Amino acid sequence: MKNAVKSAVLIASRISFGNRAGFWESKGFGKGTASAVPQKPRRDRALAPEGALLLSLALSALWGGNSALAQQSSSNEEVPIDRCDVLPVVQVRVAGQDMRFLLDTGATTILNLKAFSAGASKKIHIDSWQGSAATSAREVSLPDFQLGSHQLHDLKLPAIDLSPIGKACGGVIDGILGVDLLDRMGVTIDLQRKVAVLNLAPADSKARFDEMETAMHHCNIAFNQAKPSELEDCFDPEIVLYTQHGEFRGRKQVMQYLNEQYFKDAKDLRFEMSPHDIRSFGDALWYSYDYSMDKGSEHRAGHGVAMCRRQEGKWRILNMHNALVEPASGSKQ
Repeated sequence: MKNAVKSAVLIASRISFGNRAGFWESKGFGKGTASAVPQKPRRDRALAPEGALLLSLALSALWGGNSALAQQSSSNEEVPIDRCDVLPVVQVRVAGQDMRFLLDTGATTILNLKAFSAGASKKIHIDSWQGSAATSAREVSLPDFQLGSHQLHDLKLPAIDLSPIGKACGGVIDGILGVDLLDRMGVTIDLQRKVAVLNLAPADSKARFDEMETAMHHCNIAFNQAKPSELEDCFDPEIVLYTQHGEFRGRKQVMQYLNEQYFKDAKDLRFEMSPHDIRSFGDALWYSYDYSMDKGSEHRAGHGVAMCRRQEGKWRILNMHNALVEPASGSKQ
């Protein structure tokens, strides 16, 4: 996935908007700015023909550069089911670690306290085929939970001691994958073929954008308030920013540029952005947008494209390429 995103970024960064005079725009994402997806294109923001071709190549590179993502577009995904004695077990990936979870359609998802010791103890209800029962358990927050190529984020799950199950079947059991998460991921269990089948429906790009917009709202505030120390973590370590002043790669170069251009003697900074076409690919999100920027009495407006990706439960900006529509003016319009 990482290489596919890189390939897409390299191609997308060459997209032409005619006037390449860029301005700093997509720092943050103001609340309530998302429009319907897709929006009917307008002539004044259409890509040049070569830009449209390069964008198509970029999306193809991202879509085809990862076999799991390519599989999502055409068929379901099958995850092999192993056994712990007679119990069905699948391998999942939790916060970057491979783990073994017991499949149980008669229970809700539970973590093994031996594998997940962090968290706060509280009274919860555990559901099983025998009914619901209150018990004391530890609540654990998981940034990522992945089965096959399907990922869930920001989960809060109970953790209790499941070691008796592992001892009974003679293997390691890190948790129980129950009906709640199985249903969310669209999983069908085929014990005869020994596979868990994931129904990989097309990603809801608008919902993914709204998730990112909410998670990165603080980035917009940090930029408008000229707080570089808070803003820096909003950028992916491999960020590439294209402006009329040149190309800036990595957090260090990008932050130096922003400090010199906007945060030095900052006065009344105000950035607003309205997205248009939005495409999601796994944990990568591409979108085009219009923006306006005010700095003191200076006003600029333009449009651009950006790509963000989510890693370790955090959204960051990976690539930005912007173009001016309105040149800088001495008074706000």
